[in-house]
Amino acid sequence: MYACRSTPFVRCLGMFCLAISALVAVPPAGARPAATFVSKLYGYSIVLPGATSRWSTSFATRRWLDASIPGIGDPQLDSFTELKTGRTYLLAARPTGSSLEKWTKFVVAARPSVCVRPTSPKRATLAGEPAEVVTWSCTDGYRVIVITALHAGKGYFMLQASPIFGSRPLPRTSELPAFKAARQSFRFSR
Repeated sequence: MYACRSTPFVRCLGMFCLAISALVAVPPAGARPAATFVSKLYGYSIVLPGATSRWSTSFATRRWLDASIPGIGDPQLDSFTELKTGRTYLLAARPTGSSLEKWTKFVVAARPSVCVRPTSPKRATLAGEPAEVVTWSCTDGYRVIVITALHAGKGYFMLQASPIFGSRPLPRTSELPAFKAARQSFRFSR
């Protein structure tokens, strides 16, 4: 039989292994939960803050073919509404042979009639593709930021609608950071 001896090396090795296992088991202090949503119909993924239970979601069950952008929950759009704030993201795509500028004009023209004339398009990117961003407000109580892009023969749009009055008005200062985070997390899957 061998006697088990504790040497300074053995004690340090044991403490080192314990420390490493604690680092692996505990997430970094800055890590926040995130919900990843994947659209099989439109071929993209997006990561939104918080757990999936923080979001009311409905995925499109048929392709967007209308000449206007339908409302929240329409079966032609993927809709993600944050339950706490009421901020909503609407996403869709459709085949297009047009340029980015023409696609953006089409999306702008498809906005609901309760929405005012948008800002001039600003250049951006969406998942590495050239994109354009426009904003508008709507008399039904939303400020809207939209990004348009072309990918694999399809025109895509991601619309963020933030409530501006009612029981949950969102400050304007929260809109751009939320939009930027959603835009940066967006990925084409085909």
